Amino acid sequence: MSITSRITTAGAATVIAVIALAGCAGPGSTTPASERPTSTASSAAAAAAATPTPTPTAEAAMPTDLTFEDGAALSTTKLPAFSLEVSALGDWKQTGEDPASGTREYTKSDGSVATITQQRITDLDPSIGDRAATEQLFTASGLPAAQLEEQLLPTMTDGTAQFLSIAGHNSDGSWSATVARAFAKPGAALIVKVQTSSQEALRPDLHEILVHAQVVIV
Repeated sequence: MSITSRITTAGAATVIAVIALAGCAGPGSTTPASERPTSTASSAAAAAAATPTPTPTAEAAMPTDLTFEDGAALSTTKLPAFSLEVSALGDWKQTGEDPASGTREYTKSDGSVATITQQRITDLDPSIGDRAATEQLFTASGLPAAQLEEQLLPTMTDGTAQFLSIAGHNSDGSWSATVARAFAKPGAALIVKVQTSSQEALRPDLHEILVHAQVVIV
């Protein structure tokens, strides 16, 4: 239930060399889908309560855009989720799932791995706002808040949702990027991590996942 390990596996040993990822995903670039994916979490995160499986719809009550400031207007009973159209992912195939931690894993034919997490976090302070809460997700895992970049993910209402991201070279030679947003008022987090064998593959592989991971509030 603690935020401390929420991004630990998603960002472990990353940022030896930070690379820019701004602008990877754009608004309204996918069609709605009902399957919600989830992704990698640490052993500590496995003890946290995973989100129930919602059925996102385009009619779900939510603003067109979800800025960090918009998070203050969300109801405490609302649940942010990803609505991923798996059939649109091409070479990506689901290779793992952990309902206890709210994660799903997808692997591409070139060996790239994407892990998508969505879960409740009970110890977020609802008064600090979504941006500060998102920075806590990264800093609690040892990732520098000063090097985070804004990332816009599409929403199911043809708008965008603000996230923060960081990417870099891992100690094992791979490259990875983590894109995350905490929703302080409802107490939840959405996290995407993509890990590739080369820097050249990181940006296009991350983009492919993000443009299909539409954000919805249910």
